Parts: sequence; structure tokens; C-alpha cells
Amino acid sequence: MNKVMHSLRKMHNIERLATAVYRAQIPAFPNKAIADRLRAAMTNEQEHVDDLKGRIEELGGTTSWLGLFFQMAGKSWGLATRLLGKMFILKADIWLEQKAVRDYGDFLQRVDFDEKSRALIQKNIEDEKTHIKRWEDSIEILRNHR
Repeated sequence: MNKVMHSLRKMHNIERLATAVYRAQIPAFPNKAIADRLRAAMTNEQEHVDDLKGRIEELGGTTSWLGLFFQMAGKSWGLATRLLGKMFILKADIWLEQKAVRDYGDFLQRVDFDEKSRALIQKNIEDEKTHIKRWEDSIEILRNHR
């Protein structure tokens, strides 16, 4: 159980980071279509935060105090990417989501999760893949509106 709890806490921290990244990036896009996509992704990442927190608590654990630092790092990352432009934001977000998919997959391979936790992680992986597609589509929107 210790490895399960440790892994769920790590995932919770990573999702806090992603939520903060998107929150900080939204103002960079006066294009409502892309801003709305970022807002939807932020809301979805917050659902991941809430779902993971709920699962951690169901298993008798608590979230990590390091989550605050992940959240601050996410805000910093989001603000820094804004300085480098819209296209950079979207490419950085693709990289971030691809890393999340890999990390979640690694957890599934290395840790013996209970079925409920495993299903939650698999759902999150599918959501992250949707975000990747959303950012790829957003790059096309930017290219077509130059």
C-alpha cells in the first residue's frame, strides 16, 4: 500500500502543477477558441486533482504537503511560457501532456494498484491524450489565423 499511496500522491502533485500551468496561460490567448480550450483543460486537470485526492483519502492517506510547491512551479512555468509566445505555449503543453501520459503509464507498469485506482489512472491517461490532440489542433488554429 505504501508504494500505491506514494504514487497517487505524486500524481496528485503533478496534476496540481498542470492546473496551475493552464490557469497562468489562459490570459495569453485573446483568441476565445484557444482560451476556452485552456480553460476546459484546466477544469479537467482540477477534476484529476479532486479525483486523486478522493482516492488517496478513501485509502486512508493524505495528500503531500509538496503539492503547494508543485502548484507554484506550475504557475511559474505557465507565466514563463507566456513570455515565449503562443506557439511555444502550445508546444510546451504538448510536451507536458506527453510526459504525463508516459509517467502515468510507468506508474501502471511498476505499481500494483487496486482496480479502482487503476481505472482512475487509465481515465486520466485518456484525458491527457485528449489534451495533446487539443493542443495540436490549436497550433493549426494559430497557423491559419496569421
